[in-house]
Amino acid sequence: MKLNNTTPVPNTFFDTHISSLSGSAVRVYLKIVRNILGWRDEQGRVKERDWISHSQFEKTGLSNRSVTNGIQELLEQKLIIVTDYLNNDLTDPYKRKKAKRVYYALQLKNSEKTTFYSEKTKEIPTQNFRPTKEISLPKYNANERIPDHIRLEQIRQEQQRKQMQRDSWL
Repeated sequence: MKLNNTTPVPNTFFDTHISSLSGSAVRVYLKIVRNILGWRDEQGRVKERDWISHSQFEKTGLSNRSVTNGIQELLEQKLIIVTDYLNNDLTDPYKRKKAKRVYYALQLKNSEKTTFYSEKTKEIPTQNFRPTKEISLPKYNANERIPDHIRLEQIRQEQQRKQMQRDSWL
């Protein structure tokens, strides 16, 4: 059975960890789960890891400090893995702050991996997913005139984004 517009969350998170985590750690974890397990390619495979900026975490209603504390708490509980582009360990907050891009992955047990990853091979396939980093368009005031070529480009990009979103629901 396939459920559209849903994101699977590992049961061990609810059964074992949620009661011992702070509210900010729960929000950060769910954002990571959404960005990794909530996106599938044409073959139904999920991402291994994703680049998530601090501003994306802040959209969960957390302050910058709460996001950092939540990430550190999840690292201490060994629920997530934090690396840079070259898979260098970024468990130290100072290293994360200096890194250009921080990638997050879920620390799943082997039994959990088989649920979300390839059922046939029981291993994580290599993937080339596009990042879920949100791209913001320049904002214009209501009274400000937008040049036609910029507005047409905005409409085209919005249509492409919506089509990609619809394609990922299949």
